[in-house]
Amino acid sequence: MTAQPALVDTNIFGYVFDTGEPEKQKIAKELLSRCWRGETQYAVSVQNLAEFAVIVTEKVANPLPYVTVQEFIKNIGTFNGWKKVGYSSKTIEQAVQIRSVHAIHFWDALLIATMLEHGITSVYSEDHHLAKVPLVTVINPFKD
Repeated sequence: MTAQPALVDTNIFGYVFDTGEPEKQKIAKELLSRCWRGETQYAVSVQNLAEFAVIVTEKVANPLPYVTVQEFIKNIGTFNGWKKVGYSSKTIEQAVQIRSVHAIHFWDALLIATMLEHGITSVYSEDHHLAKVPLVTVINPFKD
């Protein structure tokens, strides 16, 4: 079986636009630029894109314009360098199981269930608690 690309978590997308964290913004932009340049492929869950849209338009001090958010999501959705993955009711069942066994937030469990369903075992994120689930490797691009 071919190795699947690492998934990029919502927090990485958020830092691309976060001018209040210039060092993390620089690292996040470079990480995504590797994909845009065709140097690597990444995976993204539809859940990540939805979370991104909510966070950058509703949960930050300086919300992004909707047109910027729509364009960013459209660019990911139409670019072949991104493997887009979704989930089903079966995935949600698995997420409930993961949540109960590993005591993590449901939305994190859903992300992990989606990843595993698609054979993805690595995730770029600063959320280290995702590593509570065996088979998941968290790559924090902000650590040396």
